[in-house]
Amino acid sequence: MIRCPQCARVMNEVAAQANPGQLIVLDQCSKCGGVWCDKWELFPVDAGEAEKIDPLDKELLKDRTELTNRQLYCPRCTAELHVFADPILPKDIQLQRCRRCDGIWLNRGQFRRYKSYQKQTRARKLGAETIIVKLPAVYQNPKAWVVTGTKGIYAYPRGEVESEDIVKKSIGTVVKLILQYLLRLVIGI
Repeated sequence: MIRCPQCARVMNEVAAQANPGQLIVLDQCSKCGGVWCDKWELFPVDAGEAEKIDPLDKELLKDRTELTNRQLYCPRCTAELHVFADPILPKDIQLQRCRRCDGIWLNRGQFRRYKSYQKQTRARKLGAETIIVKLPAVYQNPKAWVVTGTKGIYAYPRGEVESEDIVKKSIGTVVKLILQYLLRLVIGI
């Protein structure tokens, strides 16, 4: 059981249909309506599932809730959650992401907004005819199920890449420690 980063209540598990043949279990807070998606859970969920997941309390979910000014922490690994700023996403979609475990927190109503945007973008880029032609091939090829919806614009956001300076400093420190250890062995300290 994990606790909501927003209001600290125990979150409920919610099953959602994903791209062909998958069922993904998300975590949702029954008080604030926020949704926690572990790594790779948000992107393949079908857009129609947002209607099932978001209306926990329709009155509560009518208006978008701004992200709070206080720092939120990952319910899985307790690392800080950071606002995910992607220039492709509209301003009304606000996601917070854990840089350690790559989970994503969606404030109430954000899951529906994100899935609606994803569905519109997919239809605009592929066109209705292309999607209809592609569906039989996807359903017949189970290997395609894993990658559907996780490439291109829907690719999972990559973590921050460590700079070469950090890597060089780390290697330099390791070499220094090894040399100190060997020197102590030789001297007998």
